[in-house]
Amino acid sequence: MASIISSQNPRTDPISETVVGESSRRFCKICIGSKESDEIFTIPGCNHQFCAECISEHVAITVQETAVVKCPELDCRATLNIDSSREIISKYAITTWEDVLCESLIPPSQKFYCPYKDCSAMLVKDTDEVIRESICPFCWRLFCAQCNVSWHSGVECEEFQRMNEHERGREDLMVYELAKQKNWQRCPKCKFFVERNEGCLHISCRCKFEFCYGCGASWSSNHGGCRP
Repeated sequence: MASIISSQNPRTDPISETVVGESSRRFCKICIGSKESDEIFTIPGCNHQFCAECISEHVAITVQETAVVKCPELDCRATLNIDSSREIISKYAITTWEDVLCESLIPPSQKFYCPYKDCSAMLVKDTDEVIRESICPFCWRLFCAQCNVSWHSGVECEEFQRMNEHERGREDLMVYELAKQKNWQRCPKCKFFVERNEGCLHISCRCKFEFCYGCGASWSSNHGGCRP
């Protein structure tokens, strides 16, 4: 009996193996994660790639201090462009970036900020005149634009700026205003307010320092000429 031999030769051409979805994934150096290609952002100018989430966070943090957002790759000098980044960056980050870009166009000499910490809005000085009493158009609170602090009623700017930090509280300023109304004098040594009811201008403070109630100078035997 004759044996039957197949005339078909065994296949020798190689068969390529493809892992479905593997070629579409990319690696992000920031979060050390594997991401889909549509989650990856390529930075123009250097072609470094990072996931959109990490780039969005990178922008949001950077624009808190500067309008120039550099590529997060170590030693890379490329910068991100706001227009090419809009589609992958959060609306909050884009809005903040736009605000910082606009602010960077204003000369530093014309910029100042609302002194209230819960506002801190940027304001623009559009005149060369000395401005003191101002109202923030964002929080509608009164402040001194010259000293850049909340309004110090009854205290001139020059006097306020000579005060120590611990003397600038609201209660302290109220005492200053009352002292002006009552014509009190302040001891040059201990800074305690003294009220003169009668008698000469020679004052002996509780700290034992002697001074003139009229001019505030240290008292001496030849001091004279001052009036109450």
